[in-house]
Amino acid sequence: MLKTEYTRLLSLFIGSSGYLVPRSMNDNIKISKTMHPYLLGKRDIYYFYNLEKSLYGIRASLEVFKTILSKGGEIFFVSNSPIIELAFAKDPSINYIKWKRTALSKSKDADLVFLSDIGEENLVEAHRKCMLSVGVGSTTMSKIAYPFNLNVESFLLANWFFSSIYTTYGRGNKMKENLDKERPLSSLLGKGGRKNVALR
Repeated sequence: MLKTEYTRLLSLFIGSSGYLVPRSMNDNIKISKTMHPYLLGKRDIYYFYNLEKSLYGIRASLEVFKTILSKGGEIFFVSNSPIIELAFAKDPSINYIKWKRTALSKSKDADLVFLSDIGEENLVEAHRKCMLSVGVGSTTMSKIAYPFNLNVESFLLANWFFSSIYTTYGRGNKMKENLDKERPLSSLLGKGGRKNVALR
């Protein structure tokens, strides 16, 4: 089942040019040496992600996102995507900021930060605040805990990225609701240990 799911995702990623490492407008981008284990290689001016390795990082990123949400944690999105901003505008546990110098360092602390349009400065700011970071379409693995190595500049994959984030958001909130329902019952029952009762 899992293998079939991975095969479908790989087909989608390959068909949508998900293997292309995003490039800046002036094409003066430099790929960090920390990225080399996550790349297949280079052709002309283009570097290629190893999408099989990308799948593990993407899955881990979504899983930690869901877990932190389920525990009532704080999430930051540093992005220029208006869709992300609108989608989570009413949730106080999720904050969105457009990248500008010192914006992240002046923000409140978060348990997880999604960094899109990654530059050296926002990585440094996130690292200084000891933020757990997800690098979306990254050109470096330095200071990145969870690599989301995918070309989200592709229109189809940008939609897939948003859909995955929003679906995981719903699952995390559902887990949180279930945990909140269990807590009052636990407090009423007390913290005593289990007793073994002999059946006769």
